[in-house]
Amino acid sequence: MRHIERLPEPEILQKKKEVWLNKFLESGKKRPDSSKYAHSSIKQALETMSHTKCFYCEGSVKELKEEVDHHIEVTVDNTLAFDWDNLYLSCSECNDKVPHDVIAIDEALDPIIDSDDEIQRHITFVGEYIYEVNGSDKGQKTIEKYRLGSEVLDNRRRKQLQKLNKTIIDCLRKGGTKALTDGDKEAIRRYTYRSSPFSYMCECYLRDQFPEVL
Repeated sequence: MRHIERLPEPEILQKKKEVWLNKFLESGKKRPDSSKYAHSSIKQALETMSHTKCFYCEGSVKELKEEVDHHIEVTVDNTLAFDWDNLYLSCSECNDKVPHDVIAIDEALDPIIDSDDEIQRHITFVGEYIYEVNGSDKGQKTIEKYRLGSEVLDNRRRKQLQKLNKTIIDCLRKGGTKALTDGDKEAIRRYTYRSSPFSYMCECYLRDQFPEVL
């Protein structure tokens, strides 16, 4: 998870959200129409915000089924069904989050509200495994709510670390860490860029194993 800056509200929502909401509330249905709140222009804006990554786990959603998540569940507040500030991009794994009555969203980290510094105060990585920092209750609840410690995500993160390690090994073969060129370091640091999958995990790994690269 990393901090994400929200873009301006898409035009489709500005024009349609009140009509959509009124029809939804009048219908008595439990769920709003996903073709509306997950409209292509809304998805595009969310993808731009997160570099086409899940807001919660930072996994790329290019190869996976992406979903538009209601951060505050519709079952909790159905008036937020088409509220721009309540729409997040999620992978299917993280969208299967623990219900609000078990862990409320204000008990967990929020990538829109919380800064990188705040996020790093509560969660960290050792290899591909995610942990709360110093027994942080908020860190633990964040991991639990969005299922960030699932085996599926462990495997996805492990694959990204394997790619990172291959890049490191290829660079080291040229002559060791003292001989790393600026280009080598840049190639390694690229894994920590916000546009890269699981960038915070990769940053934690490099900070622990190869701090001279950062």
